Amino acid sequence: MKNKHLLLMIFLGFSAMLWSQEKTVTGTVTDSENVPLPGVNVIEVGTTNGTQTDFDGNFSITVTQGAALQFSYVGMVSQTVAVGTQTTIDLTLLEDAAQLDEVVVVGYGVQKAVNLTGSVETVKAEEITRQPVAQTSQALAGLVPGLTATQSSGQPGSDGATIRIRGIGTLGNGNKNNPLILVDGIPDDINGVDPSDIESISVLKDASAAAIYGSRASNGVILITTKRGKEGKLSTTYSTYTGIQSISQNLKFLDAVGFMEAFNSAEPGAFDQATIDAYKSGVNVGTEVRPDTDWVDLLFSQAGIQQYHNLAVRGGSEKAKISTSISYMDQDGNIPNFSFKRYSGRFNADLKLGEKIDLAFDLNFRREKQLAPGGLNDITRAAYRLQPLFNAYNDDGSWGAGFSGGNPVALVNSGSLYDETTNYFRGLLKATYRPFKDLSIAVTYAPQYVDRDRDNFDATWQYKENSSASPQVPAGRFNKLFKQTYTSFQDNFNAIINYNKSFDDHSVSALVGYEFLKFNSEIWSAERRGFVLEEFRGLDNGDADTQLNSGSSTLNGLESVFGRVNYSYKNKYLLEANVRRDASSRFAPGFRSATFPSFSLGWRVSEEGWFPEDAFVSNLKFRASWGQLGNQFIFDNSGNPVNFAYTSLFGLGNANPTIGGVPIVGGAQSVLSNPNLRWETGETSNIAMDAGFFHGKMSLTAEYYVRKTKDILLGVTIPTSIGFDAPVQNAGQVENTGYDISLGWQDMIGENFRYGFNANYSDFVNEITDLGGLDELPPGNTINRVGEEIGAIYGLKVEGLYQESDFNDDGSLIAGLPVPQFGAVQAGDIKYEDFNDNGEINNDDRTIIGSNLATKNWGFDVFAEYKGLDLSVSVLGSEGRDVVLQGDAGYAFFNAGKIQEWQADYWTPQNTGAQYPRLTPGSSHPNWRTSETWMFDTSYVRLRNVTLGYNLPKDFVEKIGIANSRVYLSGQNLVTWDDMPDGIDPLIPNFSAGAFYPVTKVYSLGLSITF
Repeated sequence: MKNKHLLLMIFLGFSAMLWSQEKTVTGTVTDSENVPLPGVNVIEVGTTNGTQTDFDGNFSITVTQGAALQFSYVGMVSQTVAVGTQTTIDLTLLEDAAQLDEVVVVGYGVQKAVNLTGSVETVKAEEITRQPVAQTSQALAGLVPGLTATQSSGQPGSDGATIRIRGIGTLGNGNKNNPLILVDGIPDDINGVDPSDIESISVLKDASAAAIYGSRASNGVILITTKRGKEGKLSTTYSTYTGIQSISQNLKFLDAVGFMEAFNSAEPGAFDQATIDAYKSGVNVGTEVRPDTDWVDLLFSQAGIQQYHNLAVRGGSEKAKISTSISYMDQDGNIPNFSFKRYSGRFNADLKLGEKIDLAFDLNFRREKQLAPGGLNDITRAAYRLQPLFNAYNDDGSWGAGFSGGNPVALVNSGSLYDETTNYFRGLLKATYRPFKDLSIAVTYAPQYVDRDRDNFDATWQYKENSSASPQVPAGRFNKLFKQTYTSFQDNFNAIINYNKSFDDHSVSALVGYEFLKFNSEIWSAERRGFVLEEFRGLDNGDADTQLNSGSSTLNGLESVFGRVNYSYKNKYLLEANVRRDASSRFAPGFRSATFPSFSLGWRVSEEGWFPEDAFVSNLKFRASWGQLGNQFIFDNSGNPVNFAYTSLFGLGNANPTIGGVPIVGGAQSVLSNPNLRWETGETSNIAMDAGFFHGKMSLTAEYYVRKTKDILLGVTIPTSIGFDAPVQNAGQVENTGYDISLGWQDMIGENFRYGFNANYSDFVNEITDLGGLDELPPGNTINRVGEEIGAIYGLKVEGLYQESDFNDDGSLIAGLPVPQFGAVQAGDIKYEDFNDNGEINNDDRTIIGSNLATKNWGFDVFAEYKGLDLSVSVLGSEGRDVVLQGDAGYAFFNAGKIQEWQADYWTPQNTGAQYPRLTPGSSHPNWRTSETWMFDTSYVRLRNVTLGYNLPKDFVEKIGIANSRVYLSGQNLVTWDDMPDGIDPLIPNFSAGAFYPVTKVYSLGLSITF
């Protein structure tokens, strides 16, 4: 009993001692204007003990003796306070000046983010490097409202994304809709920039933001700023990852048994039951006796290994700062002998030559090498066509015959090779002089040089009909070397004067500049056949009697003057005005110059004295803008730029008559000129709201715009009797209306857990409002028609499938049904709608059946960090676009081809409710027309990226001389949810017949070390 009393006394004494070492601290946290701050994190330093302030800024926390409290809040400077003997701590948190002074890169300069009046979105470096990608354009997918980055190919070196800003604004070749991309102020290829070298990306979406770039900015501008050295000791960073890629979705076909059973439905009795039963038995299946070849599996036979390495050194002193990096990218395809390599280097130096003179000197080079064993038409399309009953290999290991010697597996291993090597070099020299405090004068010269060599060698191979047969070369196959060399040089020069002055409540900045760009290029090609020894592929080793050659050169120039004025009153009322006058060599004298103005206004409502001092809305700004932009680009049907459409071009060697049996070199003008050609002009109006909530934790931006493009540079048809191709004219007008919304959140829970998300959504409506007096342009599978969107899918509507009840006993259609003019029909064929109600079905019944534009796009990114761990997830989606499948991608048994799994729901007398028509082998059939049957909704949701990283503890890595180190696992294009036929990616090119390289998924393991 005494022992129990003794234990109780010890316990009570120990508890009292602990209680005496703890204390409760209370207080209130406010901002600099004495407004209570709710949600402030209050953490006992060195522990997980913490709380948050309530709506009135009050807190209460129990801490141990000698504790210190850390107060942190998004947008505010964190503070740490020693408790000591205090039981009440009232604290004022100050706004983070660095965030208030955050600047955004804009045309020819920077601006404070809070003072922007145009539509500018910024992507930070960490958002780009968070996902390891082979092409930088891929990393923009889903990050910016109003910007789409669509990757429709997984071929190494050709897997970059097509970028569009606020839809498609003009008619003509797709290249006319490309945004202007500038790297450190100079035009460049976004995929040529190493993601690790990027400091930030600014996307200029409306005319007021982009008008300073005039004629080049009609489709928006993407400004990429690369990393530069900062004052401090030199730091070295090594980044690397290794990845394995596989096909995300690929076409799935029936095996040999399924093929034969389905083919018997198309041609009854084509395969007897004994043959089918023999296959079902499994005996000798997969040999040359009973082939069961999975051509897709044999072709996509290797793991696509990727590796990336980057070494960067940055730092410097007040007088000299450098940033230099070298990188190597190696990407293998899933098809043998497809690969891509990139070697690049960047050197940026900033020198302070005195109090008034700065000098920047940059060098950038890259070498890219893309290899492929041939064109996709002969590789993927062939694999999607060849029947499983054809041999790829014979039993003795020799090449099988495929179809009449056509064997894509043999082709990719034959030694055939498409080899494209590109060398790029750019230098930049910029001198900045500040004669006095508020004025600076900068002069920049940046030459760019590109050379590209293309060697395309078609090799031969030998195949055998079977193991005992004699080898032979595929009919029509001969070796050939096509060689092409392209070189270009571009001068980029600009001189800019900047003036900035603040006085009292006023702030004024002004910019005037001059710029010229001069571009020239040359291309030549040569070809020979008949190489006796295919291993020796020099052009002179071919048969001289087969040689061909050609060449051309061109040039163009642009000269511009421009200016900008910004005015701010009390940082509340904002005004910006831009103007640029461009003169382009692509237009005739008298039409070369055009002026492009813009204006924008901003009102920072939250800076008004009457604005409620409420913690819910911490920032509110309204913006409005109007501006005009130009477009000088003209492309031919092959996507090549046309520089002299305004004048008559006479070619030699393009019209060679034979006189008296002797060929004579002649020439002709093939295209009519248009000396009155003038600038295409785009006009954009934009209204927007920017809002911040909970002292910067939440941000919201909403924008509505109207974008009109007029005087579109377009080739309008003329009567063939004229004898010339149509000239380019100013003959169209297009209007886009739409909106962009983005919502973001960033916060911390406790001392170590940081999290946030960014969501964006955009939608637009596209309409052609004029075609130079025409109602429509001649249609194909798509049509451009007044009142409709650009490139609407044009085909036949479908009412279902013909049933046996639709026919008389003699096989004729019953009375009252429209009569098809495409050929005889029978039960199971597609029943097209008689759209014009004239009793016949023909091409006149075609109408708009679908959209070629993804008008609704969204993205969602979420991230979380806890101590050393970090996790990011990126999801994106798209709606509005339809795709039509044709040929080997869409039609079962097309051109002696095979059948996909989804096509197995075909009409038979026992399956009259089938989704697809009866099976019909051949190369043409009335069922195989552009119609709703073969059109699919490509709406999708894609898990774009998941990355899990871990930063090794600093106290551990510092012992071995490392400042920090991070390892991560990443997955790209992991899962796609869609309603497409099984095995077909929703981003497949429209009207594809099978010549495409499917999009890939990639799993990567990476490491980053800084010394």
